[in-house]
Amino acid sequence: MSPRAPAPPGPERWVLDTNAVLDWLVYDDAAMRGAGSWLRSGRAQWLHSAEMLDELVDVLGRESVTRRVAHDARQLRERVLRVAGRCGVLLPAAARCAWTCGDADDQMFIDLAVQAGASLLLTRDRQLLALAARASGAGLRIARPAELQLDAPGAG
Repeated sequence: MSPRAPAPPGPERWVLDTNAVLDWLVYDDAAMRGAGSWLRSGRAQWLHSAEMLDELVDVLGRESVTRRVAHDARQLRERVLRVAGRCGVLLPAAARCAWTCGDADDQMFIDLAVQAGASLLLTRDRQLLALAARASGAGLRIARPAELQLDAPGAG
């Protein structure tokens, strides 16, 4: 089991992988609406690192994304980064945790979630979801957005 920082009082601390952020802020996916409401209201905080934001900015500039939502890449990046500033907490890059994600590009999400004492890692990525059972024993829930039930504050 990997050591975890104690969770501070206050909002829940969540890590969102790049696709969860896209589903929330770009595609308005119904599965992310409850989580988005929590994040916008301050009941939860989106924990991210500069490395995660760099990846997000790269993806937001891809033609496949801008074409799908009919937005200018620069405006889309600015809007998403504004929300990151309002709903999130920028943390230093995390040290490698004891768990290895099968996709090296996604290791940063599990590393930050563990180091920052996050209660939730939102993802649809199979490699991250494969760590869910192990993570739950250490107090970290790894889940798909569609699995969340956030009707009442504190649920989830």
